[in-house]
Amino acid sequence: MHINPDHYLETEHGRVFTDEGNQLAWERCFADLEEELDGNANIQRVYLLIGAQASGKSTWAKEKNNSEPDNIIFDAILVKKQERKSIINLIHNKKIAIIAIVFHTSLALCLKRNETRALDTRVDESALRNVFNAIEMPSLDEGFREIIVYDAG
Repeated sequence: MHINPDHYLETEHGRVFTDEGNQLAWERCFADLEEELDGNANIQRVYLLIGAQASGKSTWAKEKNNSEPDNIIFDAILVKKQERKSIINLIHNKKIAIIAIVFHTSLALCLKRNETRALDTRVDESALRNVFNAIEMPSLDEGFREIIVYDAG
């Protein structure tokens, strides 16, 4: 299962970002995660994707979801330890392996990829820079079984 808050921001007019919509999108992601954890006995791994916008997370997630449809890919920026904590706590109760995938992508490449996105999915350059600079590397102490650094360009 591929969980991404951006999926819930899509409208018939494209992706629409609002504070309220973003909050509801995150609530739906947590509800989807809980439902999948409770209802899918075949889950062996949950992948938490960590990286700036346009770093390659969603592309990786789509490919991984095709090859591991029973596992969960939580596809969001999740750059700070505090942002990951509630997700990890929820999964830990289920005794499922949690794997961090850290997207090692240069800021220049993220900015370049962002420029090629559709207008409604493009991220403000200053916001992308702020997220890139805020990345906190995950540690096993957070509850990850494994941390993989993925060179996405």
